[in-house]
Amino acid sequence: MPAYPRPHAVVQQLLERAEDAILQSYALRDAPLRIRPLMVFFTAAWLILLGVLGFAPLPTLPINDKALHFFGLGFATFLIYFILEVPEGPYTRVWYIRRAPLILALSLGFFVGGVISEITQSLLPWKTFQWGDILANLLGSSLFLYIGVLLRRRARRRSEIAELYQPLSAVQGASYRDAQGRTHAFAPAGAAAGAVGAIALPEGEDEGLMNAREDVWDDELDEGDLAAATANPFSLGDGDDEREERDARDMV
Repeated sequence: MPAYPRPHAVVQQLLERAEDAILQSYALRDAPLRIRPLMVFFTAAWLILLGVLGFAPLPTLPINDKALHFFGLGFATFLIYFILEVPEGPYTRVWYIRRAPLILALSLGFFVGGVISEITQSLLPWKTFQWGDILANLLGSSLFLYIGVLLRRRARRRSEIAELYQPLSAVQGASYRDAQGRTHAFAPAGAAAGAVGAIALPEGEDEGLMNAREDVWDDELDEGDLAAATANPFSLGDGDDEREERDARDMV
């Protein structure tokens, strides 16, 4: 029977492609950071919508005002947190570079969006200052920022595990040295299953090993080698006679 695509697999593939496109980052000039343009676009669009709802003299909305502050600014803080990306490198030792996404979220989401925006709105004649709005902003930003931190840690842990368990055969030129000092080179991914690894030897040793393998089943044997092989193993040779004479002189 023909294999039909599974709906949940197609949806999962589309979600993964959308996630990769949204989280695609580009290096900043003269800065050890990367920026995500689509996240900047989504954040700007969401902040414009919140600005219209907060500053424009609109009629009463069928939504609780505190809930709007909680979820509206909380989601904005979540988006701001994912604008910047800190690549792995020596610059991650600097604390303000390593914490750049968190610093940006705290400064824009909490301070500017949660406090300064409410003070600015209170200056308008049709707006009144309410401490509850600031509290709702800070609570929503805290919750969504916590969710963002957990998601970032989870994504980093998954990437580290994926790199840790990456097949060595997939790495170009992957090799290692064993206890005897021999270099083992891994075959590429497209190689046969039997050729999992190979031993890189010097040219002379490699040829000698090949000749030894070829002579294993060689039936030809010289007469001299045959005589030496069949000789009495307990017979004394010339070297043994000389050694006995030297030992006798030493004893005298």
